[in-house]
Amino acid sequence: MADKSHLKILFKRIFITLGIIFIYILGTRVPLPFAEVTKQYSNLMTDTPISVMSMMSGVDFMRLSIFSVGLNPFMIAILIIQLLMITKMFGFDALSVQQVEITQQVIILIFTIIQSTLFTVSLNLNNHPGKKAIIILVLSAGSLLVNWLCFMNIKFGVGGTSPIILVNILTTATPTLVNAIKEMATLPHFGIWIVILSVSILVLIYFWIAFCHAYYPLKVINTSLDSHSDPVIIPLGLNMGAMMTYMMGMAVLTMPAMLTSYFGPNSIFNNLTFQAITSTVLAFVLFYFFTFMQFNPKDQAKALRNSGCYILNVRPNLPSQKYIRKILWIITFPGAILTAFQLTLGLMGTQLLNQYAGFAIVPMNAVMLTMFMNGIKDQIAILLFPHKYYKLQKEE
Repeated sequence: MADKSHLKILFKRIFITLGIIFIYILGTRVPLPFAEVTKQYSNLMTDTPISVMSMMSGVDFMRLSIFSVGLNPFMIAILIIQLLMITKMFGFDALSVQQVEITQQVIILIFTIIQSTLFTVSLNLNNHPGKKAIIILVLSAGSLLVNWLCFMNIKFGVGGTSPIILVNILTTATPTLVNAIKEMATLPHFGIWIVILSVSILVLIYFWIAFCHAYYPLKVINTSLDSHSDPVIIPLGLNMGAMMTYMMGMAVLTMPAMLTSYFGPNSIFNNLTFQAITSTVLAFVLFYFFTFMQFNPKDQAKALRNSGCYILNVRPNLPSQKYIRKILWIITFPGAILTAFQLTLGLMGTQLLNQYAGFAIVPMNAVMLTMFMNGIKDQIAILLFPHKYYKLQKEE
């Protein structure tokens, strides 16, 4: 009976997630009332990488629907909450879980209104003030509904934000990928280029899966074990910050991208080099931020001390903290460089490579799909653990 109850819970979670995906897809097909496809909107979608940014951050700017703003405020709220937690500003680390959740909801509400207003006004979706206000109101309500669906999926479903982002990638990336392939079709020896692209995608996917599972073995001595026992290995992932960097980086970059129409073509904000440098630096910084959030050296050193453990050849407390921080800076550097390079190339690929843009856009989407699907697979594996454990008990 216990075995079946575990599976029943898993299937229930999967069913809830499928229901949430259905509601989300349905919402993206509901047109935004009074919104018009203006010149500013068309230029933004064709001349900037915002379409790539949007699909990676749970936004659907490619379609003027009630869910256009989507999860973007949620992503920014998570980043702000984690910044407050790590810096301990305003005594934020002393708040209860309920207080943190309320604060997060308030931040989401604020950024939902900001993003909806910015999206409506900057793209001039309607000139009538009353209709413009209705557009902002509908966009805000739609975004809050998407955020609520995400919270429900985190609590009762599978995959957290990943299913919605996966749907975005699959639905909004298709036109971009088709256009990239069409551009490549104009090249001589198109068949050879397609073969090279296919092989490149497979190699890149294999590399990223292997790299995401690679780790540095941190050797720890447990004083409660026999002195002849081997050191306990704590795996430090080489690519811990990649997933959150892509999602948060895209979410943050969408806001300045929507303001490009206010600046002239010669402005530094419309300069390709400036945009590439900005996205690279942002990705690099966010990668290390989320790495240190996942494996905080101070918390880890304290946990080792409290459990009677110490790192081999390193003294407890502050020396352990400094050692872990140093190791993290070194071992995650390749991951930070690779993530920053791929994110920037994926965003700027169309403008940088022209006819060869498919070599940047298609592999990036393939890697993103693989990473998000791998994350969902890992969560399902965790949910299946009680079922597997029960089966092992029966076999014994």
